[in-house]
Amino acid sequence: MSFLDKFTKGVGKAAEQAKFEADKLVRVNRLGSEVSQLHTEVLKATAAIGTKVMEMRSAGTLQVPELDEMVQRVEALQAQFSTKQAELERVRAEKFGDVPTAPQPAASSVEPTYAPPPVAPAAEAAPAPQPTAPAAEAVPKFCPGCGTPTEPGAKFCPSCGEKLG
Repeated sequence: MSFLDKFTKGVGKAAEQAKFEADKLVRVNRLGSEVSQLHTEVLKATAAIGTKVMEMRSAGTLQVPELDEMVQRVEALQAQFSTKQAELERVRAEKFGDVPTAPQPAASSVEPTYAPPPVAPAAEAAPAPQPTAPAAEAVPKFCPGCGTPTEPGAKFCPSCGEKLG
């Protein structure tokens, strides 16, 4: 076999490998996009469930003690959201040269704590156990690029490699 034949065969093999890798990349990107879309749909559906639970609880048609703490957390976050949104609108409305009448206090970043719902007194004279503050739970985080759940403290997405917050 001549040098030219070996060279042509090698180039042909490299071209086939490049085509395979390009096709594979297209398939990976397509499937990754589909996975991301499905994950977004799962998050939307989960949020819809949460919204319905909040509506039912507000209307008094849902009384599940296990949800009370979570609902209180959502309500606190909604209040913080409303406060920050109003502050954002005030800042957006500011004009150069306007002198504020008084400095606006910064909203506290400390989360409010809530006492658990009242417990019916026991029939016995024994003192009721004192409630303790709930332990802080790790809030799951998701990659902003592909939506994959990430581990707490991760610097990069394990799926797509995007740098995390």
